[in-house]
Amino acid sequence: MKLICFLLGMMIAVSSARADDIVAMISQYRREHGLPAVKTDAKLTAVAVRQAQAMASSGVMDHDVAGSFATRVAGTNAASAAENIAAGTKTWADTLRIWKASPGHNQNLLRPDSDSIGVAVAYNENTRYKAYWAMVVGRKEVKPRGGVTAGPLVPVPASGEGRSARQRATEESSVSALMTRAITSLRNLFP
Repeated sequence: MKLICFLLGMMIAVSSARADDIVAMISQYRREHGLPAVKTDAKLTAVAVRQAQAMASSGVMDHDVAGSFATRVAGTNAASAAENIAAGTKTWADTLRIWKASPGHNQNLLRPDSDSIGVAVAYNENTRYKAYWAMVVGRKEVKPRGGVTAGPLVPVPASGEGRSARQRATEESSVSALMTRAITSLRNLFP
């Protein structure tokens, strides 16, 4: 049991470090284009984790495999958001290189109003692609001083496809998402 807890802790630490690396790479890329860096957001990360895990579980790379993007981001308090997904690449650097080369994905990386990001990868060795990557980038809602939110979300494009946001949906907690990601990573250690 102690070994499993230790391994779980290590997987969480390693996953966080890798996520920090890709966020740093994306932020650097944005700065090279005169844009502000993005910061990791727990709610956007939970959306990315859910998407990556759903793709890995199903073996399908599709924006709607975990539900519509608009529904998934509705509980994140994002004023706008976009999603990039990929499958089959081996590293974050490879994935980022592919996204930079794709006009729609690159547009999402360089969204001028973005200030927040969530990233995730999930693995399933029993599928064609093995690795499934997700990134959700957005701008957090600005709340009025009284703490009242500014109303419903504005339209939210996903990967260049104009999709509109729906009313608030149930959100995953960041702790739950982190634990699920760590458990998925641990499963990959055992045959």
